[in-house]
Amino acid sequence: MVEGARDDGPTLGRPVARPVEDESEDSRDVRADLQAFVTSAVTASTGGDLRTRRALREGSAASGLAPAAADRFRPEIQGLRTVAVGLVVLYHLWPNRLTGGFVGVDVFFVISGFLITAHIHRELVSTGTIGLRRFWARRVRRLLPASLLVLVASSVAALVWVPATMWDQTARQVVASALYVQNWALAGDAVDYMAADNVPTVAQHYWSLSVEEQFYLVWPVLLLGFAALWRAAPRRVSLSSVLVGGLGLLALVSLGYSVWVTSQDQSFAYFVTPARAWEFAAGAMLALVAAKGLPGQVWRAPLAWAGLAAVLAAGLAFDGATPFPGWVALLPVLGTVAVLAAGTTASRFAPARWLSLAPMRFGGDISYSVYLWHWPLIVVWPHATGAPLGTVDKLAILVLTVLLAWASKVLVEDPARTWGVLAAAPWRTFAAGALGMVVAVGAGTGLTWELDRRAAAAEAATQQAAGQGCVGPTALDPANGCDPVEGTGALVPPPEVVSRQNTEPLYRGCQASLRGSEVASCVLGPDPADSHRTVAMVGDSHATQWFPAMEAVGEDLGWTVRTYTKASCPFTLATRVLASEQTDAEAADCGVWRDAVLAELLASDVDVVVTAAYTTAYEWAPSAAHDLADPRVDGFTALWAELVEAGIEVVVLSDVPRTQGENVPNCLAAHPDDRMACAVPRETGLTGSAVVDAVGQSGARESVHLIQLDDAFCDDTTCYPVVGDMVVYRDYSHIAADYATALAPRLATELEELVGR
Repeated sequence: MVEGARDDGPTLGRPVARPVEDESEDSRDVRADLQAFVTSAVTASTGGDLRTRRALREGSAASGLAPAAADRFRPEIQGLRTVAVGLVVLYHLWPNRLTGGFVGVDVFFVISGFLITAHIHRELVSTGTIGLRRFWARRVRRLLPASLLVLVASSVAALVWVPATMWDQTARQVVASALYVQNWALAGDAVDYMAADNVPTVAQHYWSLSVEEQFYLVWPVLLLGFAALWRAAPRRVSLSSVLVGGLGLLALVSLGYSVWVTSQDQSFAYFVTPARAWEFAAGAMLALVAAKGLPGQVWRAPLAWAGLAAVLAAGLAFDGATPFPGWVALLPVLGTVAVLAAGTTASRFAPARWLSLAPMRFGGDISYSVYLWHWPLIVVWPHATGAPLGTVDKLAILVLTVLLAWASKVLVEDPARTWGVLAAAPWRTFAAGALGMVVAVGAGTGLTWELDRRAAAAEAATQQAAGQGCVGPTALDPANGCDPVEGTGALVPPPEVVSRQNTEPLYRGCQASLRGSEVASCVLGPDPADSHRTVAMVGDSHATQWFPAMEAVGEDLGWTVRTYTKASCPFTLATRVLASEQTDAEAADCGVWRDAVLAELLASDVDVVVTAAYTTAYEWAPSAAHDLADPRVDGFTALWAELVEAGIEVVVLSDVPRTQGENVPNCLAAHPDDRMACAVPRETGLTGSAVVDAVGQSGARESVHLIQLDDAFCDDTTCYPVVGDMVVYRDYSHIAADYATALAPRLATELEELVGR
């Protein structure tokens, strides 16, 4: 096996990168390793497959082993790790300068595939099998102690310094990280419309650790499976050929999937394991080829320089708009393969010379801990200091990261890996690892418990304050004399409770998801048998935000309210366009959903449709089935005309004002003494609603009505984040449930005046 680095761990992604590992934890150099490898292949009389030993003996005699491939110490691998973790850390600190530093993660994945496969292959050919329990126990001792320590420390830091509005999201990610499924949790958030406003947490970078752990869990089993196929293959086929062929097929399938899924949804593709498996396989196939020997010396230095240049070029040239991973990830992956293939060389002109310098080896030694510590420091530091990161802060984070990484390696990583009590039996390692995971999960859920306690207290306080004259939207009425409009009392409910509406929606399942065209519908208000009217609430998520108010309206007026909403899908015949979408799939799904809802409404007993949308967020295009001169307006008027012709009246709620673009509860938590820091001027908040303009141009004005709500959010100069001590928004654009409920009496009055009781 190739030596020259100690085990390292994993990564964040565009948010992170991470060190990987090699199996040199016994500190044997490769010459001794190689000798044991060949000796066991030739002389072992028990525990190994005879055919395996014969194939190894014949293969070694036939091809030989190149010195740079196998029998030299490989300190340049540690230096390469330093380059990789440096790319990630500098990217996270200066993302606008090193725009593609996230490729350091890919470097680590290739190194992991190379080193781990070399280790497994040696054991497989010398013994005929793989000691799975021993292998997994070594991984647990190597990776879990430091990672779980940092998770617990990060949870404590979040409790002390991070705003409580981020605790719920932090708790979920800490738990996912402790269970090593963080990459799948982030992939789920990437396609979850409710999670679109999520902010980075102290545990976000554990996604790459999760990918690594899943690799360690599956890889030896996969190689055992290939070995079983080899035993059933003709004798002329070597074990290495079967392994390379199997891994090559896996790499092609994974790369193809990565290219496809990146073209469909880059955010999802970035985190999912199948889109990354080919990167491990690239390093693995190199390890198998290197085991037979890599010829020549002349090509080594140019190849290594070309590989290192490819990695650095990707780090400098790629950015957030690069469709990554996909096929473009071939640049850093093949670059890493080239550096590893070149290996060490006596040439003073080769990059291996400076990659092997003591500082570079030291960086590789602590790279796993550097990766673990740097991101929580970046997230927590601004909250602890009360100011954005400046140059001095970033330099301080770099120094503190190195100090913490060195300390945790010396005091935690190394002792845990070699502690005889754990190493004596795999079950002890597994038991200790499980206990550590329980502690880390407990640290994360502790944040959730504290939020639950605050939410229970807030519910009673909100109910008590609801009837007071200057609490909620009534504070904007000049006749009430409420000064200041935003209030000066305790926020009801507090921002951290409001934020939970993003992760714990009140009407789960009542809104169709962003993807797909299925129709989701719920019934609000009294049972249809007990009501005297049925109305429909239709639109995108800005219609969903009015569900609490419409439920209260239904109870007050005796109306049954049927809901028909879909994320990011306004109820219009035009095609809504979002620059952030990579394909037209979501827009097409929206059109199919709209047609299905329209058909259902026309065939139902609904006589009033109430609709709302976030029209200021979209651009508009004609649809293939509808000729629209001005899609922005005509898409709405044409659809409303179809409803009116069927005898259905239409009530349009104006857009809620736009905010400063930041999550409002987070902003309020960051400025507890200055609520107006989160406000915007009226002209910024009210930028022009397409539905308001459409109502003005509607040809059926007598049956199309507008409820203008601007004065429930803004006065003559300002649009408020808090009105009468009540938080207005649950994120950066959707109104909070309590504020919507507080507007129910006004909606009931205006609806009754417009369409009758």
